[in-house]
Amino acid sequence: MEDTDSQSPPVEHDTAHASRTRTIDPSEAVTGVAIVLGILGGAIGVVSTLVLADASSVGSWIAYCLIAALAGGSAGIVVGGMFGAIFAVTKGITVPARSNHQG
Repeated sequence: MEDTDSQSPPVEHDTAHASRTRTIDPSEAVTGVAIVLGILGGAIGVVSTLVLADASSVGSWIAYCLIAALAGGSAGIVVGGMFGAIFAVTKGITVPARSNHQG
């Protein structure tokens, strides 16, 4: 059975059109910004815990840093996903819809 489900339209080879424009899938923008801000949020959570926490032992420092990294990372992922979606929408990037019309 032949796989007719393609993700991208056929490529036309035109030698007159030398410059290419790269279009970014909105899901790539959302994922990329979410990963970057998630890592940044986790790092900020750990650093702020080390500076502000009043821990009595090493174990409590580790637990506080772990909780802060998870909280900061998840907050960064949420905010990064929102910013990535905003960037993708404002640039006007659309993904072509697949049509599975069988007739």
